[in-house]
Amino acid sequence: MEVRWKLMRCWLLVGLALVLTGCRSSEHIIARADGITVTAKELQESLWQRYGSSTLRELVQQKLLEREAQKRGIVVTDSEVIQALKQYRLTDIRENRRKVRMELLLEKLANAMVEVTETEGRRYYEQNKTLFQQPERVHLREITLESKENAEAIWEALRLRNGENFADLVRHFSINPATRQRGGDMGVIPVRDLHPKLQAVVRKLKVGAFSRPVEVNGEWVILKLEARFPEEQKKFERVREQVIAQLKQQKVWQLKLELPNKLLRQAKVQILDPTLKKDW
Repeated sequence: MEVRWKLMRCWLLVGLALVLTGCRSSEHIIARADGITVTAKELQESLWQRYGSSTLRELVQQKLLEREAQKRGIVVTDSEVIQALKQYRLTDIRENRRKVRMELLLEKLANAMVEVTETEGRRYYEQNKTLFQQPERVHLREITLESKENAEAIWEALRLRNGENFADLVRHFSINPATRQRGGDMGVIPVRDLHPKLQAVVRKLKVGAFSRPVEVNGEWVILKLEARFPEEQKKFERVREQVIAQLKQQKVWQLKLELPNKLLRQAKVQILDPTLKKDW
């Protein structure tokens, strides 16, 4: 997207030169420096030589994309352009609207042209099985305390009641506001996402058991294991839609890069000005 937008800025420069020479005499002086002058004609010729060929190529590609979209009944609405401008935090000016409209048009075209078959989906799944693994997860509760002494006292209170009072003790003594009102409930978490010290503790706990206090970043934590969910490989049928969507997104991204040049190669292009043929 950034490359296309840089080239669009070149169009603006060429257009500016044309305006300058179209509105005034080509010999009109537009700059002076220590006795030397630059005319509108010189500016136009310089821009034409530097950017004329590449800008023409981009303009032809743009028109071919617009024609292909028209054939397929694809349109980009003004509201979509405005929404994209806000998303990209761009000023709502004519040049930015044109850039965004073309980017959205290319995105829609690529999505309309890309197809993913069941066979492709299964092949992608087999080649990327690790993407569709469910890691080992645990359902935990925790009590966080500010000192080892307090943590040991709470652990002793838990031991006397076999952990049945865990949630009540959390509500009264835990210093973690994120879980205190939920009785320490942390929800279901992948083990790999826990602090390394807590990972080691959790792997040794049995369901229903609670840990000894563990120091983590200057605080003391007691964990209770409510449930354990072992690692599993998701079957293709379960993740079929996800696989198809991921594969399609990859193909859309690739087609967006290739489509402008692909349409250009398929078209019968005639460059009538010999000074513009260097990039063709």
